[in-house]
Amino acid sequence: MRWLYLLLLLGGLCYPASGQPGVRPDTVRLSALTDRLSATGRALLAVTDWPTPLVVVQRGANWQPVRPGQLTSTQHAYWLYLWLDNDTDSARTLYGYIADNQTATAYIVAGPRQAGPRLLDSLRTGTLIPTHAWPVAHSDQYIPLRLLARQQVALYVRLANARGWLPALTGSPKPRPRLVLRLETETAHDRMTLGEYRKNSTELLYRSWIQGALLFIALFVGLIYAHYRQPIYGYYWLYVLAGCLFSLLKTRSYTPLGHWLSQAPLLRTYLPETIMWLGLGAYLFFFVDLLNLPLHHPVAARRLRLLGRAFAGFGLLYALVLLLTNDGGVQQAVFWGARYGLLPVYVGLLIWTARRVESPLVNYVLTGNGLMMIVGVLAWLRAGEVLLKDVTLPGGLDNLMTVSFAVLLEISVFALALARRIQLLDRERVAHQQAYIDEIEQRTTAEKRIAQVEMLALRSQMNPHFLFNSLNTIEYFVLKGDEANATRYLANFSRLLRLTLNHANENTVRLSEELQGLRLYVDLEATRFGDEFQYTIEADAGIDQEDVLLPPLLLQPFVENAIWHGLRQSPRPDKRLWIRLLVQDEHTLRFEIEDNGIGRRQAADLKSRPANARKSFGLAITQQRIDLFNRTYPARLAVQLLDIDTNGQTGTLIRMTYRLSPTPFIYESRSD
Repeated sequence: MRWLYLLLLLGGLCYPASGQPGVRPDTVRLSALTDRLSATGRALLAVTDWPTPLVVVQRGANWQPVRPGQLTSTQHAYWLYLWLDNDTDSARTLYGYIADNQTATAYIVAGPRQAGPRLLDSLRTGTLIPTHAWPVAHSDQYIPLRLLARQQVALYVRLANARGWLPALTGSPKPRPRLVLRLETETAHDRMTLGEYRKNSTELLYRSWIQGALLFIALFVGLIYAHYRQPIYGYYWLYVLAGCLFSLLKTRSYTPLGHWLSQAPLLRTYLPETIMWLGLGAYLFFFVDLLNLPLHHPVAARRLRLLGRAFAGFGLLYALVLLLTNDGGVQQAVFWGARYGLLPVYVGLLIWTARRVESPLVNYVLTGNGLMMIVGVLAWLRAGEVLLKDVTLPGGLDNLMTVSFAVLLEISVFALALARRIQLLDRERVAHQQAYIDEIEQRTTAEKRIAQVEMLALRSQMNPHFLFNSLNTIEYFVLKGDEANATRYLANFSRLLRLTLNHANENTVRLSEELQGLRLYVDLEATRFGDEFQYTIEADAGIDQEDVLLPPLLLQPFVENAIWHGLRQSPRPDKRLWIRLLVQDEHTLRFEIEDNGIGRRQAADLKSRPANARKSFGLAITQQRIDLFNRTYPARLAVQLLDIDTNGQTGTLIRMTYRLSPTPFIYESRSD
């Protein structure tokens, strides 16, 4: 029995359709095929369950002629059967066109002229067959059929949808396998292929341009997001990336990119829809942040973000289900349900935005979505051959009516919206900075005026102190009966008082004016001391005394302190005072006041005695004025007190450094 079974099996391979002696397929003779031939109507058709093998089909299939318009189903496999007879004296190659079926398998079985039954070849192609398995490298719709001279073969073509790893969730008959078999000579095939390339060259050019633009924008926005890390740039980048990937996955299979992508045909088939849903989710998040909805419409913002998460989750679930089941019913339901279900939501969102959202960026959103809608609908109508069927616009502009181009237009408008947003934020930032600067300037002006008032108050304290000391000196001469010195002293005192009053409203005076007042004061003190007191004022010739500005009565308190607390208590017959004005460096002057008096330590001991107590208000007030001056103006004053104790010689050296401002500055006068 086993040998009988094998004999029947081999007989089935050698003599196809022997179980149907009354039904014979047509024979296509290659000598009569000069171009191309629709072989569907000349073949026999058998419908089997999806996993039925060739051997079973040969033995017991119910072969029938193909009926015009015959419907197919996703649950079955469809077998086309006919004979090919190369009745010429040379080998010939035919190409069988099987349209866009998911899977097509051609079995070439040796005919009765060949010795011995055998399966000569089996070839697989189809939209869900990986690229490396295609028998024709440039297309998933052709099968090459090679026949030797005088060779006769039986051709079985199995057309069916691909099965998923899991059973289909629906019993939908779509997408239906197409009962198409067209035979083409090698010359006709080359001509058809070249014609397709030429026909689609303009489309390829525009598609490459669109994809290049999308890739560039995706890279550019990705770099911006990587640098700034702001969520709005991340959402925009995800949306651009979704549009870019959608366009790349739609590349034709005969291009290098399309050929590479077809290595994973299931991903290439079902990822575009998934990417569309993910892109919609990213778009809603971008939409919320672009129009700043959380601030003005927090409820709508929360709902739109929730909807965006739902879209993204649905897209991932869709991809998982389709990759596992290859269920065309789910695909069709999602495709049409999304188009008709989302359109009212989409339009309603735009209407709500136009009416309720107050933002300078609303027009950009409406313009971008309007362009997307118009071009998308035109692309849909063109793909369905409702619009521009067999019509070519000048320059091939009809090839721009694609979803990818619609996405590019929308993305470009959104890029302008982002640029406008950056401009508005920059203006707001500049306005805030200017307000802050104005506040700082107002605060600085107020602090400066406060400092001026404080300095004026200190001078108001120092002027009575100076008057008190001078009147004491006049009183001393009067009590002594020295009318000549009293008269001369009173004259110099009046000149000094007039000079002091002239500077009462000034925050600064010229160095020459300061020295003039200082000479008058020292002359007054020299009159009191008599011949035992001598002083010297030395000024470096490199100092422009008219250009250097100082607080008025800056040096006088230090000179007064040297005379009253250093020289007056000294028993020396030669009391000396040196006042030196020196150039320390390009930006620094040095003032020195030196005396050969008793020194600060002995002066402090004498001042501690009740009989000699004389508090130096002027020096303390001057130090406060210096502190205020340093806080108010860019120039800097610093005072250093040094004790002299060398070889029994005592005294005090006051060294004052005056660092000039590197840039000119203006000292304001008090006008009230």
